Amino acid sequence: MQYYNVFVYGTLRKGGIYHDLLESAVLKRENYRLPGYRLYDFQQWYPFLVKANVADTVVGEIYTVDESLLQELHQLEDLEELYRFSYLPEHECYVYEKFDQYVKDLLLIPSGDWISYISKLSNC
Repeated sequence: MQYYNVFVYGTLRKGGIYHDLLESAVLKRENYRLPGYRLYDFQQWYPFLVKANVADTVVGEIYTVDESLLQELHQLEDLEELYRFSYLPEHECYVYEKFDQYVKDLLLIPSGDWISYISKLSNC
């Protein structure tokens, strides 16, 4: 069986609404900062990861998942419609990136931390 290291930054993170899907996964890195990317909010429902400046970072976790769980994640992430699944060799992990770079109608999350961002909104 093949295994994959996947960087999660939104609803799959600890505290995210879909984190329970990662129950069988192995947490490899917690509070990992991925440089060169930004997060954008889509209607306070989920974030998009987009390539940006080296100075920008996104906060997340890296999990090791098996092929079966990876297929579930692809389905959740609506692979090829909303996201593309890319390998980042310098970080030895895969990420779900926004399918295109269009962010004009999206709200930037300056902190790069979805969980912190969404919990502040829900406390308002």
